[in-house]
Amino acid sequence: MILAGDIGGTNSRLAIFDEQLHKQAEQVFKNAGRRELGEIVLEFLGAQSHKPQRACFAVAGPVSMGRVTMTNLGWTLDEQELSQRLKIGKVALINDLVGHAEGIEVLTADRVVTLHSGEPVADGNRAIIAAGTGLGEAGLVFDRRTGKYRSFASEGGHTDFAPRNDREDRLLSFLRKKHGNVSFELLLSGRGLRNIYDFVITEPEFASQKLENPDPAPSDVTNAATAGTSRAAVEAMNWFVSIYGAEAGNLALKILATGGVWVGGGIAPRIVPFLKQPAFLESFRNHSVPKMQSMLAKIPVHVITFDLNGLYGAGNYARSL
Repeated sequence: MILAGDIGGTNSRLAIFDEQLHKQAEQVFKNAGRRELGEIVLEFLGAQSHKPQRACFAVAGPVSMGRVTMTNLGWTLDEQELSQRLKIGKVALINDLVGHAEGIEVLTADRVVTLHSGEPVADGNRAIIAAGTGLGEAGLVFDRRTGKYRSFASEGGHTDFAPRNDREDRLLSFLRKKHGNVSFELLLSGRGLRNIYDFVITEPEFASQKLENPDPAPSDVTNAATAGTSRAAVEAMNWFVSIYGAEAGNLALKILATGGVWVGGGIAPRIVPFLKQPAFLESFRNHSVPKMQSMLAKIPVHVITFDLNGLYGAGNYARSL
């Protein structure tokens, strides 16, 4: 049996899987008030009849040498310490986007929306980009020795935002005054959508189209854009999608993701109608010289709509331990 966990800043979702990734049990725990992850896991296992032999936890943070510190919780997780505490022989900690990358390997067709079927290269590299609370990016390379894909982490969401035109130059200047360094995460995340909206309503064309709430949450902007009740919200969402496509294209070029690009995270499933509009794929392909644009046009692009993808990815990773 396999123990898998998707460990975020607010919640920890744990599950028991068999070797075929059939889920045997699942429970979500609030992290607030807990001293450390082991306490939660032992509570979960104490209510189960299954005894896992391997475990993998996908964690929101950079994992190095089997350790990770979750700053917002004050938790430091260590593979060896967890193995001893939980009495599980093999334990792995992976970055949460590595979990999502691993989840790609076990996704079924009903859990994705294809934006472009493309012409995938057999055994070609794969990429995942995921906007939510932050912006995560990761990839997969094919291992000919094992005949399987292997995932790898990155912190690509923290690279510098690159404006594509004069208007985006002004957007960058607007955000630089507020934040200093401006990463793609400051535009492609929940707060990123709000940042774009805040700039849009400074433009004369949209100044009269503000939402009634002077301090809207990102969900307010999303809901207004979806309902079409605010031209400023619609403009912010369309621009968000265009930048999202551009950065997905950047990622595809950086890791030569000829096997496909998957768009995950909490935002994408809620804005699929916007992602299906031309702006996302046009921005995805509009890079560099015609030769590169032609290559990008052949890359498949899919949206992950399965909210347990990271959990299943952790389970998939555990199978290789």
